[in-house]
Amino acid sequence: MARAYKIEDFNRLMEDMDSIDKKVKPSTNYVYVVMDVEQRWNIVCMQKRECSCKRFQVDEIPCPHAMAVLDYTHMEAPKYCSAYYTKEYFKKTYEVSVNPLPDETTWDLPTEVLDNVVLPPIVKGKPGRPTKTRRK
Repeated sequence: MARAYKIEDFNRLMEDMDSIDKKVKPSTNYVYVVMDVEQRWNIVCMQKRECSCKRFQVDEIPCPHAMAVLDYTHMEAPKYCSAYYTKEYFKKTYEVSVNPLPDETTWDLPTEVLDNVVLPPIVKGKPGRPTKTRRK
């Protein structure tokens, strides 16, 4: 859902999250087993912030399986999101101003850069017999 750019995509992903079966079984205080729609078991460790689907580790926000555990245990989801998704980090990202480059004619380039000629890559043909271009 964090990567959805369109409202339709976000709504579809929300429906997918709601469609996860709410079968949550606690294994220990921090480890839970969640069954999803395809009848697959996913192991969620809330202490390490890991899920067997690997989305919890990659995105650093709770995956649908972790959200099912958070709903089951009545814990707050923002505690399990990375600090990079907070408003403060968002503001820090854009607090440094970016100055535009001057006109290209005023650039001072070293001679070794000017002497380098960049050629396009050498492209080999595909292996095997070439296809016919004639159509019957």
